[in-house]
Amino acid sequence: MKNIINKGTLAILLATGVFLLNSNCTNLTNGLSTDPVNLTNPSVIDPSKYMSGAQVVLIGIFEGDQARQAGMWSGYFSGEDRQYLGLSNYVTSGQDYDVEWVSIYTSLFKNTQLLKQNAAPSNNFVSVGIAQVMEAMSIGLAADMWGDVPYSQITRYPAVSTPKFDNQATVYASAQALLDSAIANLASTGSAPGDFMLGGSKSAWTAVAHTVKARLYLHVRDYANAITQAGLGIASVSGNLMATHGNAYLQTFNLYYSFTTYDRSGYMSANSFAPKLLDASQPGSRNNAKTDETARLNYIYYPGSGLNFAPQAGTYEPNVLVDFDWGNPANMNGFFGATTSFPLVTFQENQLILAESYMKQAAPDPTSALNALNTLRAYYATGAHVNSGYAAAYSYNYQPYVPADFAPAGIDNNGTDTQNQALLREILEERYVTLIGQIEGWTDMRRTGNFINIPLPTGKTDYPRRGLYSQ
Repeated sequence: MKNIINKGTLAILLATGVFLLNSNCTNLTNGLSTDPVNLTNPSVIDPSKYMSGAQVVLIGIFEGDQARQAGMWSGYFSGEDRQYLGLSNYVTSGQDYDVEWVSIYTSLFKNTQLLKQNAAPSNNFVSVGIAQVMEAMSIGLAADMWGDVPYSQITRYPAVSTPKFDNQATVYASAQALLDSAIANLASTGSAPGDFMLGGSKSAWTAVAHTVKARLYLHVRDYANAITQAGLGIASVSGNLMATHGNAYLQTFNLYYSFTTYDRSGYMSANSFAPKLLDASQPGSRNNAKTDETARLNYIYYPGSGLNFAPQAGTYEPNVLVDFDWGNPANMNGFFGATTSFPLVTFQENQLILAESYMKQAAPDPTSALNALNTLRAYYATGAHVNSGYAAAYSYNYQPYVPADFAPAGIDNNGTDTQNQALLREILEERYVTLIGQIEGWTDMRRTGNFINIPLPTGKTDYPRRGLYSQ
């Protein structure tokens, strides 16, 4: 990590130099900035800036502080130093949620409201629709994370300076109505300048909207509607909504990389449940005669540490390898590498919504559930679920399951589950490892009653059921 320490030191020196320069040379700029344009007037700013601005905020909401905290609580990561030791043991306060709250209620909704104001007069319904999808994703997350939250009055400031808290169920219903409106708008006229996520594709955003609807229906256990919406959702990985990243620190880095490698090196590792579940050498791993997770383990995690920590057998770190910092080939960049795109709404999640919902509807349908699961496994069997270097260097195997695999003596039954319970357990385990690093992992833990038995911190008998309200 010597190169990174040097970069941090250089940044501090440069910042100090700029401060001294500015403090001694303020007179040089006096009188030069006299442009009277009112930058608070949205009409003077190109609408594409609101689109890209909202998407940057969306990335922060789903990939930032709460993703890391939820990841520790759901066994994806471990707190190793400073406040992360406390956070991993459920020691938290309102200030830990300030960034998420402000990002949703100030940054995201401010950008989307201005985007809609600019787009509506020109009948640009596509931009309006995309803005609504982002709003629904964010307010749905807020309802899931906090319960009752403000929504119905949040755009009425300053007439309403303290918006009321709406019932959680009402907010979920409002998010669904917002997505219905988004789907209708996406079927109309317009374009989406500034959309760096899906290039303004009406069909791609429509599919995302349906998958988000399915996600939110799954949250409230409305399995029939979840199946319907997932059937209209993202049909292949080419339609995934991904947070794209680049190689500029404080600008385009993957946020996990920025935190673990540049900002707070050593605070968070991954000596936790998820990597052990993927590691065939560990007791209770999910590997079996039809499943080999070695490539996925090494792509997502770094077994034995040795990146931010001294190498030690049986330990793990998030895989932050990236070519421009670590000197490895680009096709060996890790899941948490600086330039690696991060999943927000995906085909993989969509298939697993189908699989779980088929098993949990009033009359379980294991045949349809298994078909949905095997469709996903067929994609994994191509090796495309990891960077190409990992597919070449490490073994992987995802043969299709058959019903007998989940029978009491089957290869994917713990010996005590019924056949349907074993299939459901496999589906929820697959959701768990597919959603590594995402807030949905903690959501699954709560709504399923920790069905897959994620271990809790020493001395804990329960796990957090919602976040605290921001201070």
